[in-house]
Amino acid sequence: MIAILWQFDTIPGKEEEFETFYGAAGDWTAVNRHSRSYVGTSFLRDQVEPSRYVVIEYWSEMVVYEEHKAYRGDELDRLAARRSELVRSFEPLGVFTVLDVPDRTGAAWSRRS
Repeated sequence: MIAILWQFDTIPGKEEEFETFYGAAGDWTAVNRHSRSYVGTSFLRDQVEPSRYVVIEYWSEMVVYEEHKAYRGDELDRLAARRSELVRSFEPLGVFTVLDVPDRTGAAWSRRS
């Protein structure tokens, strides 16, 4: 299993919209749910800097994640354009091998239905 980490800094005043967009019922997560390889997302907000977020997407395989990006490219591009209205910057933090997975329950974990 892999974890893909991103850091986002939202535009001031856009935090609530960003949380809706990336949250468990958000548009970004909905696109990922089309892939069998998508396991879920952890969505974190910084307690000191409330406009800063970390998003961790969990995927069963890197190859299928790459295929998902290619297959859903147009839809992901559309969503990336929407994201650009909500964030002032974002940075990929890396792709990690998952060594331990938290319990996948609760609203913060956006598993497929």
